[in-house]
Amino acid sequence: MAFGVGGIVSGMDTGAMVDAMVGVYSLPQRGLEQDVKETEKKKEAVAGIIKRLDTLDGAIEAIEDADDFKVYKADYEETSAFEVSTENGAIPGTYTIQVNTLATTELEISQGFDDKSSTDVIAEGTLTISYAGTETDVEIDGTNSSLTKLAELLNEVDGISAYVLDTGASSDQYKLVVQGEDTGSDNTISFDTSGLTGAGTVPSFTEQRAAGDAEVEINGITVIDSDNSFSTAVPGLDIEVFQTTSSAENITVSLDDEKIEANVQEIFDAYNDVVKFVNQNQVYNSDLKIKGPLVGETTVQRVLRRMQTIVSTEYSTGDDINGLSLMGIKTGSDGTVSIESSEFGDALETYLDDVVAMFTADDGFSAEMRTQVDTYTDSTDGTLESMKDSLESRINDLKDSVAAYDYRITRYEERLRAQFVSMEQLLSGMQGTSNFMASYLG
Repeated sequence: MAFGVGGIVSGMDTGAMVDAMVGVYSLPQRGLEQDVKETEKKKEAVAGIIKRLDTLDGAIEAIEDADDFKVYKADYEETSAFEVSTENGAIPGTYTIQVNTLATTELEISQGFDDKSSTDVIAEGTLTISYAGTETDVEIDGTNSSLTKLAELLNEVDGISAYVLDTGASSDQYKLVVQGEDTGSDNTISFDTSGLTGAGTVPSFTEQRAAGDAEVEINGITVIDSDNSFSTAVPGLDIEVFQTTSSAENITVSLDDEKIEANVQEIFDAYNDVVKFVNQNQVYNSDLKIKGPLVGETTVQRVLRRMQTIVSTEYSTGDDINGLSLMGIKTGSDGTVSIESSEFGDALETYLDDVVAMFTADDGFSAEMRTQVDTYTDSTDGTLESMKDSLESRINDLKDSVAAYDYRITRYEERLRAQFVSMEQLLSGMQGTSNFMASYLG
């Protein structure tokens, strides 16, 4: 920047004059900066619509399959013996469940030993363990022939765990406990000690608990499983057993109206979020100088009108119910949608197939809404995505223009200061001449 003399000769505040002139020259740049802010707000608002539309699409997708839509519940008297939950494909009706046996893991216990830590307590050689039909050899030598070390070796065998039990007895105080990690009659444990020789003791094991399957009776029919979870016995029912029972308990499986309504409500909560967000960003009040970033955006207005049309359209998916309004789903004056629970419940009870088809058929409400949402949000050619990309390009162009103005303003200010310096120098010369002439003439 050029050196300034600050009006020493002229007496003018040249610095203030330059600042004022630069301020006027910078007005177009300030306008560009304001355009950047407004365009960024508009882009954020469009991105906000896309985000909310994606949420709407996800809520619809969650129940667009008939099995996903028709949610069932299992009602039964509370018990600690078992737990029943429903999944897709449950079949309504009454079931009886009696738990006869629980699935168990095998437990083996050795004879007692007086010492658990010293080596040479266990005979050396090869100990073969068979678990679930798979054999594993454990090599015992002078470094690991204690009861504790043997337990550590057995812990490394897949599927079993082992530890030394301190019984507190006056003799033969310690016993080696070996147990399987998996329930079911196939997961048995056996030992081959024929490969052990030498001075130590050959361990022998007694079966304390046999590996066994769980057994329940469902509607009087015996069902066996290797663990305590019966998830495939009855379609759509997941049965976990914890205790045996002396009699059968009744289970009633029926349509879960409340859950279905909650799932549908999630769709219209997401829909309403879109409507409210657009309305909030289209607010205009000249008196209060409020102007939302989406005011006048016809693309956004068309999006909202099309979605509202899809909600109010009649569909040919059912014989008795061909529109959302006939199942208690109403549109308010502000464009948001609400569900009248009693009407929706009546529709589920009386016209279940029509309600299901409205939300799951290829030509129903849900399919039409998802198709429309995709035309707005598709990452390649979605209307709103394209609009957002266009706004992003405009923002970049505006920022480039702002940056270009920075250079022009700097050059303009340097030129002004140089001109004022020249003026001061000229005035200084003229003043010197005037003083000389006055002195000479005097």
